[in-house]
Amino acid sequence: MSGRIFAIVALFASLFAFTGTAQAAPAPHRATALILSVQYSEFDGNAFKATVLTCERGDQHPRRALACATLASAGTNLGTMRADDRACTFHYAPVEVSMFGFWRGEPVNEVHTYPNSCVMLAHTGALFDF
Repeated sequence: MSGRIFAIVALFASLFAFTGTAQAAPAPHRATALILSVQYSEFDGNAFKATVLTCERGDQHPRRALACATLASAGTNLGTMRADDRACTFHYAPVEVSMFGFWRGEPVNEVHTYPNSCVMLAHTGALFDF
């Protein structure tokens, strides 16, 4: 539990460090800095994962370009993202995802629960695939 708290604090610190530098120097575009997290159910070992997405080189998201393209086309409302054509089971193992920070300069604070990880990936694509 303390490892999870430390990870969250470290992510928030990196977000504030990023936004602090973005405010100090004039940015040619509206900045993106999102903390993305995924909390799996006890069926999946209560795993917790988090990363920072800035849509710039050097950010922590392993599929940065696809994640940013997903947000660019679908927006930041997790509840309205359409699923792709993959077939998922009806197995119930809830996955809660959250997105907090700024997308193109606009504040974002979204939390959504999907019935399982397959459905979550079908709706969010690369965004929470880390």
